[in-house]
Amino acid sequence: MTSTGSPSCRRSLATAVSNHPVSRDLKVLEVRLPGPLDFRPGQFAMLNFPGPHELVFGRPLSILAVQGDRVSFLYRVVGRGTAQLASLRSGEPVTFLGPLGTPFPAPGGRRPVVLLAGGVGLPPLLAWWQRYGREQDHAFFGARDGGDVPWELLDPAWQISVDRPAGLPATRQAEVGLVTETCRRRLGEPQAGAEPGLVQACGPLPMLRAATTLAASWQWPCLVSVEEHMGCGYGVCRGCVLPGRDGSHLTACQDGPVLDSAVIDWESFGGEKT
Repeated sequence: MTSTGSPSCRRSLATAVSNHPVSRDLKVLEVRLPGPLDFRPGQFAMLNFPGPHELVFGRPLSILAVQGDRVSFLYRVVGRGTAQLASLRSGEPVTFLGPLGTPFPAPGGRRPVVLLAGGVGLPPLLAWWQRYGREQDHAFFGARDGGDVPWELLDPAWQISVDRPAGLPATRQAEVGLVTETCRRRLGEPQAGAEPGLVQACGPLPMLRAATTLAASWQWPCLVSVEEHMGCGYGVCRGCVLPGRDGSHLTACQDGPVLDSAVIDWESFGGEKT
């Protein structure tokens, strides 16, 4: 668990380097920090604006990639804060607080890891794949259609699924259906007696619930990165509370964003129990 008191976490003034679209609705923002950043896949940063344009609360964005002092984020414009991010031009300042939160773990032993990403939930799993991905691991990404897929970010090892077969490029393929359904069709059922693998998921809430159900049917553990609205980013404002199965109240920013799906009360957190 990372807090603002951790030596790895910093509050600094960054500079926008680039801000460009990678699909119909998704953009990648790259910023430069005063020095190199160390992070682990699944961690996030709070971004804000200095001076008169400062937001009451920063905007939490999962870290997509880090190269030395350059940090990139994948995001979709959904409100006033992300609209301000979309207007950032090269050379303009942005405040940075991070890295924050509990990351996805490094792989252990030979057990396979299955990645399930949906929409703007791609960054932590793409970062994990690029750092840790092995031959026995599998990566799946789901989107509304081909126009919503950030093709330039995904190498051919990623299996793509879309809700509808529109906007697909001639050079890439995708299956029609839910990403969890594509995963089950491609991987089949685990072999009897085989070491249980691990499912890691990030995306919309219905997808996280479906990933939890899929992992349970295989008797595999499942880790999910929850994308609750955050205010402070380090557990003080209690704006990102979600229900624990034991009656506790978990914070997405400090207990998560990566959590064992078994600790979440899914009946209270997004519909009927999985």
